[in-house]
Amino acid sequence: MFSNYRVGITCANPTILQVLVVLLQDSECKITEENSEYFWSFSLFEGLPTGVEVARRANEYLPALNGLVKLRLPDAPKITRTSKILYDNGAGGTGMYWEGTISLPISYSISISEEEQEQRQQRWVALVMSWAKQEGNASAALTNALTHYGEEVSWNSLFNTYEVIREDYNKSKGITNKRNYELLPDEWTTINDRNREKDFTESANNAYISGVSFARHSLETSEKVEKVEGTPYVVIAKGSNKKERILPMTLWEAKDFIIRILSNWIASKQTSQVSEHE
Repeated sequence: MFSNYRVGITCANPTILQVLVVLLQDSECKITEENSEYFWSFSLFEGLPTGVEVARRANEYLPALNGLVKLRLPDAPKITRTSKILYDNGAGGTGMYWEGTISLPISYSISISEEEQEQRQQRWVALVMSWAKQEGNASAALTNALTHYGEEVSWNSLFNTYEVIREDYNKSKGITNKRNYELLPDEWTTINDRNREKDFTESANNAYISGVSFARHSLETSEKVEKVEGTPYVVIAKGSNKKERILPMTLWEAKDFIIRILSNWIASKQTSQVSEHE
């Protein structure tokens, strides 16, 4: 049985990979440099019998790793998987498996104090390790959410991320009927003393707010809105003469909102994981 599989990765800006070598050093999820090439090790590669299976497993989880990296490094160029997979052959040597190339979008950017950068770095590494150690349904939900988040920024990709989080949160409370879903915790969704969850969902879905070309729904299926003069708010007419006051989000505000709830959600799973082991 082969072991210590390392999947080759590359990037147009090698500095990004150098950063990941420093950040990801845990055996559960690790980036290493070998002979000026970069490789990804992951606990879920171990125990697989062939390079073909490792390649398939990498295909399954790389998009989620992409989403995690995007949380930390929002503006980096693409990371791509190379055709090379290394492994220990059991006789003290290194074997190699060659396979087709797969590309993934991943991103980078930061301008904050060193202390805050270090704190964010530690939190991000903890998020990666939490994801890497999840099993079963919890792992599937995390991987799905991170995969959606790692896609090109759009109302669809952000809302899909949100939907995975909302479903998983409600299922954790024993709620399976979508009509009975509760809102996410206030501490995840409140910004400047306002809960922004409905602002996000209306902005994502309503074509009168985000435009016909961008919103998830058409004008025909969107509720009409009225601007509240002298304010940034709009009012949406709901059924039975009910009106809802919404503070529209831009796509980039929505991205920041999803980063917030995604990070809080993963951190909550990390906390519950610790509790289960105490």
